[in-house]
Amino acid sequence: MRLAICGCSPGETRYLCKCIQQYCARTGCSAEIFPIYDMEQFWQGFGPGRYHGVLMGLGDTAGFLAARRIREQDAGCRLVVMDDTPRYAIQYLRIHAADFLLRPAEEDSLHRSFRRLMGMN
Repeated sequence: MRLAICGCSPGETRYLCKCIQQYCARTGCSAEIFPIYDMEQFWQGFGPGRYHGVLMGLGDTAGFLAARRIREQDAGCRLVVMDDTPRYAIQYLRIHAADFLLRPAEEDSLHRSFRRLMGMN
């Protein structure tokens, strides 16, 4: 399973990648994790089937537009979104995001989202 992880900062991206790696080690699931630090680079390599799931923490308008673009280009890609406010939560659900996390996300919420990202609801 290929997962792209894009936090709102390099530090958040590294933290989320570490959390997913620890979760996978604990649960025995397998995931190839791709940290995303530059959305332009992400879009250059993105296409249908490239990733099974994307965990995105961009938030606000930029995050919603990126999520919508992902959905338009790859309807099968699981999408989990993390944001500081619930402002776009309903719109994320309308584009069939697997989950929405409100910062600061607690460990239980992250684990639930990881399961959804990996299709293990």
